[in-house]
Amino acid sequence: MKGKEKAFVFDLDGTLFSTSAEILGSPSSPDYIEFGDAEKLLEESKPLPLIALAAQVSKEGHKVYILTARKNVIAKAIKTLLAKYDIEAEYVFCVGDKGFNVPTYKAEILTLLSEQYKTYFWDDEEPNLILAEKTGVSAYKA
Repeated sequence: MKGKEKAFVFDLDGTLFSTSAEILGSPSSPDYIEFGDAEKLLEESKPLPLIALAAQVSKEGHKVYILTARKNVIAKAIKTLLAKYDIEAEYVFCVGDKGFNVPTYKAEILTLLSEQYKTYFWDDEEPNLILAEKTGVSAYKA
């Protein structure tokens, strides 16, 4: 671990931002269309306290990553939103295109990042944190 660069990985919804996107449809057939709406994301997202940490570590030159259950179609809008708060994300990982097993997909990404960096991860969902801790990263509840 000694000498490794640090990477700070943040979930988006409920971690860095309070968002107004809702899951539509029914539990057996959920519709995540609002989570792909760039305009809604950019206009209605409200920063949460962790945004200050993300801005600070970005300013210090550490690697900042976003790891979200949203789909890839929204990645560019996420980078635009972060830029409003002086946060430069190295990469926005969107695991929503892979299916509904979000904690497993997030853990896979964290495993890859932890091979290169001392990795710190924040998320608001307990299942994501449980699997993240099993990867050896430092995981924190947002």
